[in-house]
Amino acid sequence: MGNGIIFKVAVGVCCALAVFALASCAPKGAAVGDTGAARPDDPAHVDSPGETQTVAIVGSADGADGLVEEALDADGYKVVLMTPGASVDAADARLQAVRDAVGRNVSLIVIGEPDMSRQPERWRDMLRLARDAGIPVVLLDPVSQPDDDELFAASFRVNDRMMDAVPVGEAVRRVIEDEPHGRDVIVTTLH
Repeated sequence: MGNGIIFKVAVGVCCALAVFALASCAPKGAAVGDTGAARPDDPAHVDSPGETQTVAIVGSADGADGLVEEALDADGYKVVLMTPGASVDAADARLQAVRDAVGRNVSLIVIGEPDMSRQPERWRDMLRLARDAGIPVVLLDPVSQPDDDELFAASFRVNDRMMDAVPVGEAVRRVIEDEPHGRDVIVTTLH
């Protein structure tokens, strides 16, 4: 009889731990990587100090993601470029690339020239997947954005001619470390 009670208590504890383990890493009321301005006393989302940050770039067929990749690489980031190519199912390949980036547990996902108006439900699901994993998402030169601002931390627009553009490495650092930043950021790939 005593062993039965111990077993039930052990099962109850295991179930409680499982519920906590499956809880989302996402902040309430804000996008992952975009809480710095809202709640400055909250701890920043940072991996291990001194660790090389990994940025997954889900590329577009002809976008600025190549320049962004080079700039981030020069700034010391580990960059994983995930290009879908020019296949018939390029949209599906881009969605799968986001899923793969979440599986790699990267520090940040950058999606080049996303058009969220095509397959909006599937994009919403993929962005929620990243959000629930605690991975911030940046939209690079977006064609269209999702309606829900909690699904992405910021939109970066590359303009290497603007004198006051933020270096892309600095803008990425602010998002990863959850420091205050704008929702629409003009970035430069020049050093």
